[in-house]
Amino acid sequence: MKNRNYWVVSPNVKNNDEENKWKEFLSSNPYSFIGWDEDNQFGNTFINTIKKGDVIINAQRKNWKPHVYGIGIVSNDKCEWQEIENTPSGAYCRQLNPYLTKERVSKLNLDFNGTAYYGDNKQIPALYQLHPHRNENDKRLVEIIEKELEMAKKEQDIQKFVDLLKTNKNIILTGAPGTGKTFLAKQIAKQLIGVKTDKELEESGQFDFVQFHPSYDYTDFVEGLRPTPPDENGIIGFEIKDGIFKSFCQKASEAKFSEIVDNFDVAWESLLTAVRNNIAQGVLTTIGSWDYGLSSKDSLKYSSVNTPSQYNFTITKKNVYDAYQGKQARPSGAFQKDMEDVVQYLKDNFGLVEFVNKEESSNNGIKNYVFVIDEINRGEISKIFGELFFSIDPSYRGKKGSVKTQYSNLHNDEKEVFYVPENVYIIGSMNDIDRSVESFDFAMRRRFTWIEITAEQSADNMNLPQEIKEKMLNLNKQISETDGLNPSYHIGAAYFLDSNGNARRDIDNIWNLRIEPLLKEYLRGVPDSIDKIELMKNAFTS
Repeated sequence: MKNRNYWVVSPNVKNNDEENKWKEFLSSNPYSFIGWDEDNQFGNTFINTIKKGDVIINAQRKNWKPHVYGIGIVSNDKCEWQEIENTPSGAYCRQLNPYLTKERVSKLNLDFNGTAYYGDNKQIPALYQLHPHRNENDKRLVEIIEKELEMAKKEQDIQKFVDLLKTNKNIILTGAPGTGKTFLAKQIAKQLIGVKTDKELEESGQFDFVQFHPSYDYTDFVEGLRPTPPDENGIIGFEIKDGIFKSFCQKASEAKFSEIVDNFDVAWESLLTAVRNNIAQGVLTTIGSWDYGLSSKDSLKYSSVNTPSQYNFTITKKNVYDAYQGKQARPSGAFQKDMEDVVQYLKDNFGLVEFVNKEESSNNGIKNYVFVIDEINRGEISKIFGELFFSIDPSYRGKKGSVKTQYSNLHNDEKEVFYVPENVYIIGSMNDIDRSVESFDFAMRRRFTWIEITAEQSADNMNLPQEIKEKMLNLNKQISETDGLNPSYHIGAAYFLDSNGNARRDIDNIWNLRIEPLLKEYLRGVPDSIDKIELMKNAFTS
């Protein structure tokens, strides 16, 4: 439990008819107020006794039921009379940060029954102190509040990265090994997408993850030729397949419309199911002038295998959605009528509702999609991204950054282009000391905002206990003072955690099995390396 005091302060600041206005303000604004001056017992406590770092609970009891309007940590030592905008009048003021709003606090189900909050006769004064060290109910309340405040503080810290990502579209987290860059990337993604757990992140459909390596290339990332299963004659062919990033971008592009019409996805999936069922019975599905099967990418496909030309074409979900909105589905205008026939088929057979056009900005009502590239510097960047150097630039997101891919001549429509949607955000991570850092393409560097994560930051991000954090800091100080090494060689907090993310206490094993082998690698071939490692060990274990 933190070494600080916990105060309950009434939201009825002046005990007059302004009460409801004060409550409304405190429900969402990070302050606490009192109307009395130092001559009053409560005013004197609020002004002179409450200190920076204490916790204030804006609460009162009404109709025998406690009501909490907000909870926060005092962020200023000096308390002055102020007139804050949107408050009913002036009062002595304490600013709180972080602050749990009334809406957030209501979800904690705080139960004040049996706590010192009520006083001896269940009467609630204008200002009262909780006593978690001598009252079990107060202790239980404080533990719940502290846990939620800690979570709010972390959310604030993560929000700084989220704001940078929203502004710049592409960021790279860089730092020494073990500083939790990949962990932090996922935390940023969760907050930007609006989910709480790793499971929710994976199931959101708005997140993907890849790790670059020397063998990774354009065909894995954007698109390329992939072998098909053998046909009835045992012949293996090749077909063009989207890579992980292109597929992700197409999904994000389609998601722009998901808030406008609820049942398009359902109607489309129902159509695909019907076509599959027909294929299983040996028949095709007639829509308009054509008989359709399915391509390997779940697009409608027409093939005229019995004609000399063996004419074929495909219609994608995105094509049909564009036609549904009254847009030209392909730049050339080809097959527009056929796509409109599919739209009508969906309406007639699968209950597709009429499209209603609603104006939405690129940042309002559109889902955010986050793509994480771990070890981004280990791949050959120019080879992997190719022409996407242009499209990922924050200034050229959306259709204005459209490019033809390297395999565009194999597309059904050679005029088809690819772009990175504005609602796609890219987070890369890399270690400072990797030899491949120096080969990172300078053109690519300019397209990312670089953020260094220090070992000390990682200790805070991963909740490293203070005594272990101090050992890590002592070791890193010695590393910085060692010839040939620098802060890029620091040891991050992840080296002190187990597989579940909990702090390890077996200090000897951490040194012998995790840290010392790494330091020996750092100092391979360096004179007096044994003596230097001994100095580091002494700094770590002292």
